[in-house]
Amino acid sequence: MKILHTSDWHIGQTFYDYDRTEEHKYFFEQLKKIVRKEKPDLLLVSGDLFHTSAPSIAAQELYNESLLQLRDEALAFGGMHIVLIAGNHDSSSKLDVDGLLWKYFNTDVVGTVPRDNDESPANTAFYDYIFSKHIIPVRKTREGDILGYVIAVPHCYPQNFPNINPEDGKQERMKRFIGLLLEKCSELNIEGLPVILTAHTLVTGSNIKGHDALIIGGLDNSDIGTFGSGWDYLALGHIHFPQEIKGSGGKARYSGSPFPMNFEEDYDHFVNIVEIEKRGEVPQVRQIPIEPLYKMVTLSAKDLPEGKRSCTDLLPILKHYPSHEKAYIRLEVLETGELPPDYIQRVKTALTGKTARYCLVKQEIPDKPVEGEGIYLTAAQVGALSPREMAEIIAPELFEDSEEEIAELFDKAVSNVSEQIN
Repeated sequence: MKILHTSDWHIGQTFYDYDRTEEHKYFFEQLKKIVRKEKPDLLLVSGDLFHTSAPSIAAQELYNESLLQLRDEALAFGGMHIVLIAGNHDSSSKLDVDGLLWKYFNTDVVGTVPRDNDESPANTAFYDYIFSKHIIPVRKTREGDILGYVIAVPHCYPQNFPNINPEDGKQERMKRFIGLLLEKCSELNIEGLPVILTAHTLVTGSNIKGHDALIIGGLDNSDIGTFGSGWDYLALGHIHFPQEIKGSGGKARYSGSPFPMNFEEDYDHFVNIVEIEKRGEVPQVRQIPIEPLYKMVTLSAKDLPEGKRSCTDLLPILKHYPSHEKAYIRLEVLETGELPPDYIQRVKTALTGKTARYCLVKQEIPDKPVEGEGIYLTAAQVGALSPREMAEIIAPELFEDSEEEIAELFDKAVSNVSEQIN
């Protein structure tokens, strides 16, 4: 079985007030070419289909049109199953509702993890529903032969997984749920076909390059042992940096986001082609690079010669920036005082007539804040601080080594607020 694994599309993202629809269309054109060339049996999208839980009409139209076009590409070589799961940015219930229609196009969308008031083993109807929703036989067409199985685990907070064993704490619920699905899949898989597990979560020890470490740190982590055994490939979503999970023997991977979602994602982006001959074999994985339509470019005064490192020394570089190079521009300046009041306007004037898009000025923060009657930071410096950094400046005594519990609670509070905003 051949799988095309991708995740974290974030359709509908607005980046510093710039609409990214054009960039998503450019990605989907590349994805269609990959489908045409590779002829996968399964397209697997591991969550964060949209950037918000209430996507715009335009974002939903792009999602629907792109999936239908990908399906049409596949019909030319005999078909392709599509499986998508909800991420923490998605509206899981809305995806479930839409998924009822997508089934007619050989596409399974798994949004929520079912809950029931009576989750005892005797409640067979509830467990039958779980198995039918989360264990998906892979077929190139709706009536075709089964090529393998996908066990789909969308984003879900630990306390919201079914309470299969009342003695389990909330952290054990996910492991118990996955184990139950793997056990049932093993019963169904009498032909020894490949088994793919997909989940949208943070795996302990992952490289979170490009993410806000504070926000990620406040989220629940899943150890690789949470996913049990009995699967041939673990297709992960949530972390944007593409990587193999240590300790998985090459069987668990984040495909990563298809193009940069912020300035910190200064690395190459890919989709994965995964080939599994039969049950129990190590998957063969190839990364196919995705070209971003717009680059993320940071121009820093630190890179300028000594004596010419003021914010105004960056303006000639902007003026001579290639006219047709599509890029998001971030400036890093070294001034510790306020910038000239007309500086942003001068930046925008320097980029007039160019396709590059100005985003922000990042002002360097002094190693130590100015002390006195109060703490003095410029607006730009405040904007560059994370919530934890700001709190450590205002109340450093809370974050001493002896107060780790306070730091944990603070990180969790920031994480909860971030989740509500998303």
